[in-house]
Amino acid sequence: MPNLKDVAREANVHPTTASSVLNDASRNSRFGPETRLRVKEAARRLGYVRNRAAGSLRIRKSHTVGLVAGNLQNPFFALLSLELEKRLRLLGYELILTCHGADNADDEHRLEQTLLERAVDGLLIWSEVRGSRSADLSVKPGCPRVFLGYAPPGEAAVTINIKDGLALAVDHLIARGVGRIAYFAPAYARMSGLPKARPDLLLDVCRSRGFPEPSLFYFEGESWDFQAAVAGVARALPSMKKKTAVIGYNDVCALAWFLTAGEQRGPVIGFDGTPLVQAMPSRLPFVDLRPAFIAEKAAGLLSKLLRGETPSPRRISVAPVFVCS
Repeated sequence: MPNLKDVAREANVHPTTASSVLNDASRNSRFGPETRLRVKEAARRLGYVRNRAAGSLRIRKSHTVGLVAGNLQNPFFALLSLELEKRLRLLGYELILTCHGADNADDEHRLEQTLLERAVDGLLIWSEVRGSRSADLSVKPGCPRVFLGYAPPGEAAVTINIKDGLALAVDHLIARGVGRIAYFAPAYARMSGLPKARPDLLLDVCRSRGFPEPSLFYFEGESWDFQAAVAGVARALPSMKKKTAVIGYNDVCALAWFLTAGEQRGPVIGFDGTPLVQAMPSRLPFVDLRPAFIAEKAAGLLSKLLRGETPSPRRISVAPVFVCS
């Protein structure tokens, strides 16, 4: 197995130069492009592989960040994870991803412990449950963490104002002259939220505007399970008044309703901002939770904590936007 001295000899540079280039090639300005290219080409020819574990032991840093996300079958979490990976890489960190087996926090504590055992430098934690077990996690000293979605008191966080997003959807429908609204969601939506269950937030929005309370339709299954949502639409339609507008719990729920309801379909609004609704030939209006912006703010907040800084503000609230075709 070739070592750093072999690479330096092959590139005709000092071992310190080879080390500097290979450990920080894209950001090191002490060496010209020709030197950097010569060292990298030498490493490639010799099959040199950087020993990150050894480097981590020397500097007590792994240059990795752990993410506890929701199930990646939910397009929102897939998109959020990709955006976080992109942002963290620009900051010099690799992302180690774990995800819940379902849209709940039953295994949240276990996943975080798993990441800590891998000596990550920091944690990003998606949480949509009040009283998250993460708040009681014994985090190793010097391991900063940032919560996404909803955060326990006192924690650094990038939160999402779900209520404002629902208000944008309701106001859009009222402006269109819609007289009836329904909400279509997985059954567990009644029990978890940010920090209040989403159906309850929607009720609050409608009441504040003097608008009739929405009909609530639930299906058994996960929010990312398109077939379960389609089956839920079929069960809901017989009791649904025609031309009722529907707000989906997420884009999957909205798309299932849009494609299944047929002639009984009134306006349908997506909720998340994933490519699912944006790619439709008849593009659905949707509430964009701005996953790329969430990732930018979360990565920036965590990077400050990793540098030992005290960020101000420590909690950032992301306001959704409404996108109409």
